[in-house]
Parts: sequence; structure tokens; C-alpha cells
Amino acid sequence: MHSDDDDLIAIVAMECRLPQAADVDEFWQKLVDAESAITDLTDAEVAAAGVPAGQSSRPDYVKRAGVLDGLADFDAPYFGYSSREADILDVQQRLMLEKSVALLERANIDPHRTEQRIGVFAGSGMSTYLFGVLSRPDLVDSFGEMVVRHGNDKDFLVTRISHKLNLRGPSVNVQTACSTGLVAVHSAVQSLLLNECDAAIAGAVYVRVPQHAGYRYQVGGVLSPDGTCRPFDAEANGTVFTNGLGLVLLKRLRDAIADGDDIQAVIAGSAVNNDGAQKASFTAPSVSGQVGVLSDALAISGAKQTDITYIEAHGTGTALGDPIEIEAIKQAYGTDGDPCGIGSLKGNFGHLNIAAGIVGLIKAALVLKHKYVPPTVNVRELNPALELDGSRYFVTTEGRPLEGDDTHWAGVSAFGMGGTNGHVILRSFERTPAGPAEPAGPSGPAGGPSILTFSARSEEALRRQAAELAKHLAADPDASPAEYAHTLRVGRTLHPHRASLAVVDRAEAVSRLKAERYHVGSETDANEVCFVFAGQGTQRSGMGSVLASKNASFARRLDEAVAAVNAHTDVDLRSHLRSDGETDATGADTSDTSVAQPLLFAVEYALATALIDAGVRPRYLFGHSLGEVVAATVAGVFDLRTAAELVVRRSRAMARCTPGAMLAVSRLEPFGELLDAGVLVIAATNSPQQFVLSGTHQGIEQAIARAVEAGISHQRLATSHAFHSPLMEDGAREFLAFLKTVDFQEPRIPLVSNITGAILTGYEARNPHYWADHLIRGVDFAGSVRTLREHGVRRFVEIGSGRSMSNLIRANAGSESGAVLELAQTLAEPDHEDESFADAVALGWASDPEVRIGEYATAGRMVSLPTYAFDKQAHWVEPTLGFLLARQESAVVSTVPAPSTGAPATDAPAAAQAPAAAAAAAPAAEVQGAGVDAATEEIRLIVGQIFESFLGSSDAADDLGFFELGGNSLMAIQLINKLRETFEFDLSVRDFYENSSVSAATNVITAMLLEEPAHV
Repeated sequence: MHSDDDDLIAIVAMECRLPQAADVDEFWQKLVDAESAITDLTDAEVAAAGVPAGQSSRPDYVKRAGVLDGLADFDAPYFGYSSREADILDVQQRLMLEKSVALLERANIDPHRTEQRIGVFAGSGMSTYLFGVLSRPDLVDSFGEMVVRHGNDKDFLVTRISHKLNLRGPSVNVQTACSTGLVAVHSAVQSLLLNECDAAIAGAVYVRVPQHAGYRYQVGGVLSPDGTCRPFDAEANGTVFTNGLGLVLLKRLRDAIADGDDIQAVIAGSAVNNDGAQKASFTAPSVSGQVGVLSDALAISGAKQTDITYIEAHGTGTALGDPIEIEAIKQAYGTDGDPCGIGSLKGNFGHLNIAAGIVGLIKAALVLKHKYVPPTVNVRELNPALELDGSRYFVTTEGRPLEGDDTHWAGVSAFGMGGTNGHVILRSFERTPAGPAEPAGPSGPAGGPSILTFSARSEEALRRQAAELAKHLAADPDASPAEYAHTLRVGRTLHPHRASLAVVDRAEAVSRLKAERYHVGSETDANEVCFVFAGQGTQRSGMGSVLASKNASFARRLDEAVAAVNAHTDVDLRSHLRSDGETDATGADTSDTSVAQPLLFAVEYALATALIDAGVRPRYLFGHSLGEVVAATVAGVFDLRTAAELVVRRSRAMARCTPGAMLAVSRLEPFGELLDAGVLVIAATNSPQQFVLSGTHQGIEQAIARAVEAGISHQRLATSHAFHSPLMEDGAREFLAFLKTVDFQEPRIPLVSNITGAILTGYEARNPHYWADHLIRGVDFAGSVRTLREHGVRRFVEIGSGRSMSNLIRANAGSESGAVLELAQTLAEPDHEDESFADAVALGWASDPEVRIGEYATAGRMVSLPTYAFDKQAHWVEPTLGFLLARQESAVVSTVPAPSTGAPATDAPAAAQAPAAAAAAAPAAEVQGAGVDAATEEIRLIVGQIFESFLGSSDAADDLGFFELGGNSLMAIQLINKLRETFEFDLSVRDFYENSSVSAATNVITAMLLEEPAHV
């Protein structure tokens, strides 16, 4: 990598899962508050983890751990797993799947729609969960060895992520012990620079189960005797391995800027090397190796030594490791220049094993983003072996801000057992007038409605998505609904269960989300939408004018309809489409039938066709009286020009009929005599609780008197005629004469009949008499709703002004079991027509996500939003302690293994059966004089057997040292502890290192047993 900006890599998103920190925000807060996430384990927890009492009661057993909460919980259906298959899947791979989803969502990338090639570079610890699975023959027999192995083998970690999330970039497992996470980042950087991918996930996970098992402390080992990690402290005596995960998403910086990503920090350089053979042992650290990797990364970054003002060190809190690392830093970065802080998160979270480096990188990026260095905890007195006096380096024992407004630089180190070292140079990222510009993009609607959309794999997860979104909005006073809508539309994967709502401001969005007042749809639902067209009496002056001023599609469709109507009438509908008056030049107002019906027709036709233009496709259409004529036009029974003339002629014919009146009532019983006598007719059955009576003025007056007497609800309608009654017969005959000249077509969209309440047949639709009888026959609105409900329809969009049709539909559903209705109005409120229409589009999207909502979900940038709310269930196979702790326990109760003979094992030899401690307990007289040689030979035999158990044949071990024979420091610690347990005395690490052959070790042990100084 070079310092040229074209070769810089941006960190655009970060995710982690750590003890007591479920995400990056909680992680950062824990660091800032200088809190430890390592907790004490109770005896009950340790026992429940399966640790034998004889083990946990030992004084060297440490009951401390960093525990991940909810480890068993996993959303198996989200990733296409059955419950049983999820049970056998390693918990590390489960965590990586879920956090990879969250990481992509933090970067606002939908992997199923993006054109980007996304790579995965990651590693995991050995699956200890596998031991529990293998202890369950039923699972192994059911799934077979291959499925069990695939679910727990490291080799399938990244390919599983790529397969489940549809990622098509390179998928490479990285395994370099404790440096894995940082080496994965380096590998991802190289892949991006080589243009192998456009974005890359990089990180690591480590989870050892059972989590509450604790550990045995071994003198001279790397683990802390009290379960506390003290990086750089004078009392640093070991680390604590804990569980955790870290992930970052990387892009080339120029791409991240162009995409408008929220850049956390910039990777300016990275390097990886290995110590080689120039160190004490395989597991020992090397100053020269660390100096090399730090120097290489610095040179690649183009930064000067003194530019680096903070280093997130590996900082394991071991007596050997910390001084070596500090010495390497001083050699690589120099001792002169501006002060440079050194910190380590291991005091807070312990050693996260192979995830340590990636979590250190996340911390360093947050330091640069927040311009603040959290304190390194557990440092009471600085380790004098670090020799920091007089240098520019200091340990950040207190929180401190990064000074200045210039670019800040930081280094991050991770060193793996085995010698693979990684180092990354980060620099801060600022968008300034002189720096990278904010990418240009379309602006969102200015003060107009926005449609928020979200989806999930289950209904419960959908509700949690709504709750999380409401919580996030409520906490974001500067939230832009347009930016939220744009992010949700473009940056989230579409799942089977969908929800949508149209809002104009943050407060409304929060309120509706909390109350679950949003439209829902599902791939498993029928999802049919029905348009219901309002009838006469719902018209108002200026209806649609607000929407027309803000919605180009509706305005265009309205102009078409108005032009068609105006060609056949002396009334200019445009004067009634303005909200500044009730009459036109002729003096007619909107209550006049000759105005009301053409006006309703033009506006409702425009509303319906504008919705269809947006992709809202109705499965059924029906309307109330005149509304059915508009519905038939939308269905294609009439073309627009014919329909416009038909409506004008219909309104004129009805207006010339004998005047009358209409009355809405809640019951029919009090009017039986008037109905039987023909004084009144039922003009409409709107619902079981609402009927409309029609008749002469005198007849309606009688009806009002009966209603008052009976004490029932009633309301006189503002109409000039008795529609849907015999008083319309003259108008029906006049209208029929015109209808016989009309060319009718089969409806392209099913219509529900006002007259019959059933699906309109093709014969009825093309029959002039049907449409003429429409003026006389009663409206069976309730029957129409019943028919639609029987066809499974539960989504209705009211086409027209107000909410009258929606209220009637709701009234017809009543307390019907399972009557969950989705209702939207196109012009619910005069001053909020655009929001109302947008909500109808939102209902359409919930039904069909192909509905085009871009007009209501576009902004210049995407923003950070809550990630997917998984619907988790427990998937767990009780873990066993695994072979490591089992071997530790056996060391307490077993004897030294028998020497290898190449033959099948039989009874253990006598030397193995007799506890060596007996030699130590023997009377001194028996080991004096000639007896000394016999005792020494017995000790030599036992020591040789122990060496053989670690090295194989022990013949050469008599004179050659343990390390010359291929041993390493970790094996040495185990062997020393075996000698301690066998002979029941404290053999120091130094004594062994200086006397590491069988002969020399035997002499030391013999002398200690005789309480005499060794002669070596």
C-alpha cells in the first residue's frame, strides 16, 4: 500500500460482541467508563459447567471469566436452518452469521441487491462446542459425520457466511492464532487493492464453552493467577482468555466517499510478518519480528514516526510479553518526538484470543472518531521493565482527548503464538472544505411525506424492528424521515414479512411505530388490494388540489379527466378544483348533482390511475353508487372519453328527476309500515348498523318522526333527490337511451356489483339495462364487502375524499373473528392530501414491494439505523469440558503413563503404579548411603517417563535439553506442572530451564527431595 489516496482503505462499519457489550456502542462506553467485563464465577456456575469438585476446589483453580450473554440464542429460520441443524452448528459460526448481517446493515448494504463483490476474510477458534455434540450419539447418528464436521470446522466459517448472505467476493479463512483478526484485515486490504472485491468483511471470533469453566493457573504460564489482566503494570503476571467477536467492513476510500458511507477511520498501511527461528521457542515473542512488522506498516502508510500519537498495543499483561512489545515500539517509532500514548483493552475485556487484534482495531478507530483515548485499566504502578522514562511514550492510565484538529494517526498491533505479527496504521477521516466532499445526491421531499418500509423473517421480528426503529427515532432529534426512508428502502434486505407507513415528521413516525399503526403484508398472505370508490355526498370544493400541486402523476391524470368531462358540460370543473370558492361562473356549487358527479368522477379516476401508475395494482374494484361507474372505467368497461360523457348525462338525467330526500338510520324496524306501503325504499344497505332510506320529502319527514319516537340514530343526508328509488325512473329511461349507444367491454379487473353484492358478470357489465337500473335499485354495500371478505380481501384503499367508505368497511367487519383490516384513504384530510395519498401507496407496498416508492423514499445520503432484530430461540447442546480440562483432571488422579513399547498396552508397569510421592515420603535412612543410587534411578525412570509423554522416546533426553529435543515453552510449562504434581514440590521455571535434560532434572529433583543442594 502507498500513501496515495487511491490506495487508502476506509473502515465503513464495525460490529462486535463482547462480554457485557453487545455492540460497538456498548463496547466504547465500557472503555470510556474504565469498567472491567471479567466477572467472578460462583461455585454453582462452575459446577454446572461440569468442572469436578476436585478440580474447582484446588487453590490454583481461577473462577473468573468473560461471559457472553444469550450464547444459546440463534435465529435459525433467518439463515434457513432447521431447529435440529441449528443445534449442532458451532456457536462461533452462529455469532459470525448474525453479526455479518448487522455489519452489512450498518454499512447500508443489501447483499441481495448490491452489485458490489463482497469478500470475507475471517477466522475462528477451535470449536469446543463440538465436544458436546459428539457426546450426543443421537445427533451424530441423525446428521452423520460430514454435517457435524461442516457445522463445526473452521474451514467452513467464511464460506458459510458468503453462502448464507449471498456474498460473491473472495472467501478466505485466516488462522494465525492471536493475530488472526488483524491479519484478516491485512488480507482484506490486499484483496481490495488488487481489485478482487469492492467491499470486504474482516474479523475473527473466539468462544470457548462451557463459558463458566474457569481455568487452572500454572506457575510460569501465560494465565493470570487471579483472573485479572494488568497490561503494563508492575504486577503484570498473566492474561485472561475471554470470548468475543469483532468485524469490520472495508472499502476503497474513494468508493466509500462516492457511496456517502459513514467512514470510521482510514487504513493507511498494514503489514504482516513472522518471527522465524530467531527466538527462544515457537511460542515466545521476538523483538526483531515486532520491530519489522511495525516498521513495514509505517513505511507503507507514508506517515512519519512522530505522526503516531496513539498505539493500541497487544498488551497481554504478561511479564515477558509487555517489555518485549514496548521495546519493539521504541525501536520502530523512535524515542524522540511528540508524546505517544500506549493502551490495551485487555484490562477491560481480557485476551480475546484470535479476536484480540480486530477488537483492538475497532477500539483504535473509535479513538480517532471520538478524538478521545479511554484509560487503560488495572495499571496501579507502571512496570519499570518497560523503561519508558525519558522516551516519548506513556501508558494511557487516564482518559484524555486527542489534541488539535489535524489528522490523527494510530497504530494497532496483534502478535500470534507461532510468530505471525500484524500491525495496522490508521488515520482519522474528516470531511472538510479542503478535504473529500460529501457526494452529491438527490434531495428528499421538502416537508412532504416519506414512506418508511421495513421487513423481517417473522411477525415477531417485524414488531421488534418497529420498536427498535421507534426507539432510534425518538433518540434522534435531528432525524430526517426522508433519510430514514431512503436508507430503509435502499440499504436493507427485503424479507417475507413487510411493514410500511407514510409520515411527515419524526413525532408522527415514533407515535405510529410504537402503536403498531402501520400497514403489513407477507409473502404467505393473499395480499389482494381492493379499491373502493366513494359516491355522491363525499365531494368537496378543492378536493385533490393539494395533492395535484405536489404529485405530478396525479396532476397529469386529473388534467386528462377534467378535459374529458369539460368537453361535455357547461360547468368548468377547474373552478371547483380550487379551494377558494364553492361555485363557478354558472353559479352551480358542489352540492348540485350536475357538478358533484362529474367532479367525483374526475378526481377519483385520477386518484386510482395515479396509484396504478405507482405500481399499486388492485385485485378488485367496487364503489358506492356513482363510485361503481368510476370503478368500471378504471376496469376498462368504458374508455375515459365515453365514461366522461356517460357521467355527465347520468348526472343531468338524475338532476331532472322529481326532487326527494334521503335519511340514514341505524335500524329498519321502526319503518316497516312505510317500507311496506312504498312510501320509502331502502336506497342502501351500508352495514348491519347503517341503512339509507329514500323517498319524497313528506315520506322522509314521517321517517324522521318514527326515528325520534323509537330513539334510534338517524341523519338526513344533504341530497336534492331520492336516489336509488322509483323517483329516479324517468332519469333511468333517459339514461338508458344514451347507454344503448355505448360500446361496453369486459372488465379487466374484477368488479363487485352494487346491485347484487356479487362479482359483476361480463354480461352484466356489458348490459345497458344494468347501468340504467343502477339509478333505481338499492346499493348493497354490505353485500359487496361480504363478498370481498369471502374472497380473502382485507386491504382496502378508499378512492375519494374523506373516510366514509373506510368507516363502512370497518363497520361491516365488526367483531368478525380474524377481521384484521388494512385501510388507507387517498384524500383523508383536506390539508394533508399528499400524506394521505402516500399512505395509500405505502399500503400498496406492504402488499407488493414492487410498488414504486422512490418518490417518497429518496434523500442525498443514507444514515445509521438499527440493525435486524433477530427472532432468536435457544439452540443448544450442553457442552462438555472437552479434552483439555479432562486431561487436567486426570493429571490429579492418574499416574505417569507407561513407556511406549510399540505393543498394545497392558497393565501399567510397577513403576507407573507406584506414586512417586512415596519416594519423597520414604524415611531418610532408606535413601542414605547405598540406597541413594537406587532412589535416584527410580526418580530418573519416572522423570524419563514424563519426558517421553511429551517428546516421545526419552533415550536422547538423558543428556540433551528439553528444547533441543523439540520442546517449546508451552509444553515446558505443562511438563513442569506434571513434575510438580508427581513429586509434590515446587519446581521453579528457572530451575527447569537451566536443567532441562532428564539427567539434570533428576539431579535437581533428587537433591530437593533430600533437601540438599543440587550439583549441576
